[in-house]
Amino acid sequence: MSCIKNVDNSRKILFVVNKTKSPAEAMAQKLASLAQKNGILPQICADFPVPDSAFKGKDICCVIGGDGTILSCVQSLVKYSLPVFGINLGKLGFLATYTEEIDDESFLALANGNFHISERALLKARYQGKNYYALNDFVFKDLRVAGNSDFQVFADSELVADYVGDGLIFSTPTGSTAYNLSAGGPLLSPKARAFVMTPICPHTLSNRSLVFDYGAQIRIVCLGGENALIADGREVATIKCGAKIELEMPALVLKFARLSGDSYFRILRNKLGWAEDPRRHISQ
Repeated sequence: MSCIKNVDNSRKILFVVNKTKSPAEAMAQKLASLAQKNGILPQICADFPVPDSAFKGKDICCVIGGDGTILSCVQSLVKYSLPVFGINLGKLGFLATYTEEIDDESFLALANGNFHISERALLKARYQGKNYYALNDFVFKDLRVAGNSDFQVFADSELVADYVGDGLIFSTPTGSTAYNLSAGGPLLSPKARAFVMTPICPHTLSNRSLVFDYGAQIRIVCLGGENALIADGREVATIKCGAKIELEMPALVLKFARLSGDSYFRILRNKLGWAEDPRRHISQ
């Protein structure tokens, strides 16, 4: 399905549809019809990658698919400062927090702008004169089956350590529930002004995760291995031996549209299976 466009001065919503998820296209058509009946002009786009131009001039973006679909749109969402909410048809759904059972009232509240903004920090990596951005994480990894990565890491020009192993993960608070968590790293509150580095299977067992202040300027020097720079799961560059990569947390943020009552910790409890006994709830 190619992009279906509407041109008008009314409020506009973009539906980004992952057509590999069987209910996604039908759901997009249903919600687009609901939006149009309520004076909101929809545009449905199931192209991949979604053309950057599709985001221009919209008031909000609804992603129907999963977290990966949202991650594929990060660059354009940030470029146009466009709020986004996701309807999860995938697995965990830490970013796409709504389900296909979203009711008409909740959807229209989001589409009409009756929501609060949850700002999520990004990471920026600079390599060979080009900037890359990630909402979840940057991974530096040797892609050979039995290969080892060898990196030297500096923070604010001070040597942190040498890291030999399967690679390094640099994660935002948002991405702390992703690869970072699987590799044994800590969870960070999405409001934390910090980011975390987690070694992947380090040869030095005492090499553990390290949390950096949001203003830290990181330099990674590749000392060996055939490595890739991976941004939010996509390989974006090949890192040569001797190469230097600069990494920081920029002022840019991604805006998530959230309804009143949405709770980050409730999502964690539900997705990670944390204990919750309703008999012990205490009013705040």
